Amino acid sequence: MFPIEILRILLGLIGIGSAFMAGQTEAAVRQGRGKPGRHYAWMVRALVCLAALAFRHAFDSVMMGAWALAAIALARGWWYGMHQKPPEDLSHDIVPRDP
Repeated sequence: MFPIEILRILLGLIGIGSAFMAGQTEAAVRQGRGKPGRHYAWMVRALVCLAALAFRHAFDSVMMGAWALAAIALARGWWYGMHQKPPEDLSHDIVPRDP
């Protein structure tokens, strides 16, 4: 039989990744580049995965660590979304300028 703790850790990792994506989509929505529905979808995914960690288990280090890392990932995703590099201008490499 497969150990349930490995499944809980995988759920925590999925929840952390979903929280990161929720942060990025929140930044995109605030900048007018994204739809709010996409942000809500990532938030629901993160909350469902993180809430599933509590199913039939007491509060333990796996749950505490996953929720703490998810909060950090949400903040990092928002920061990355707000501080994206502008697209690189490659037109001078593609089309050479005449001197």
